[in-house]
Amino acid sequence: MQNELKNAIRFDDFYAVYGSQGIVAMAWLLGSMHAESIRAEQYSFPFLHITGSAGSGKTSLMGYLWKLNEQDSLTSYETKRAHPAGLARMICLADNQAIVFEESSEPEPVFDWDVLAPLFNNGRLSVAGRVEQIETTFKGSVVICANPPIECSEAIESRLAHIALSAPHTNESRHHAMRLQELQADQARVFGRIVRERKDQLLSTFNLIAPINTSILLDQHGDQLSLRAAKNAGQLMALVDALSLLLDLSSEQSFRALNAVKYAACPEFVPY
Repeated sequence: MQNELKNAIRFDDFYAVYGSQGIVAMAWLLGSMHAESIRAEQYSFPFLHITGSAGSGKTSLMGYLWKLNEQDSLTSYETKRAHPAGLARMICLADNQAIVFEESSEPEPVFDWDVLAPLFNNGRLSVAGRVEQIETTFKGSVVICANPPIECSEAIESRLAHIALSAPHTNESRHHAMRLQELQADQARVFGRIVRERKDQLLSTFNLIAPINTSILLDQHGDQLSLRAAKNAGQLMALVDALSLLLDLSSEQSFRALNAVKYAACPEFVPY
């Protein structure tokens, strides 16, 4: 079953292109499918922040993940067109899916990332409309895509899980990237179906392991990781473990991904 699933989603091609960063992103996707339940139990779920120069594979990565999540196409929200009523409407329509925010390369207008902060915790958002305050509840998750990392407050920075991509440099990696682009949504959607079918099992394990991971990270690296960053990392590590069981990842793949989580939660992390 595990090999059949790996073959169906062309995991070996995916790993050849994105490596441990890709596994962390896929693990985040696994959690995002149950983001509402995770926030209900643990009161938070991290935002995914994907960065990289042109040609690094940001759009391809998101397109692949969206296929796994049983979505045929990727729709993003350009921050340059942001306005309160539109933001509230988009969050309302998203239901339990992920919303992708793409930062504009234009200097104006400047998007206030702090408006997204409540979506990290209880999912309730209140924005000022033209006539009245608009209240909405978010059941999904947040992806922020940008070339350089976004400029934001510490409050938002501490809510981010960072995935930094670089452009592929070999003919082999380009070959694997082409195979991923050829993957049909009908093939890939088996991943999302299985993750949803195993919701109770996945969440039971996740809710047990994530707090333990957080506690260990604070004991070992409390001088580098804030409580929020440690919690984000603890959740992502539990999701990597869940993904490892789902796909039967090798010990090396799991180890590298778990190590990458620390940098995802804190890009300035220094191992010791």
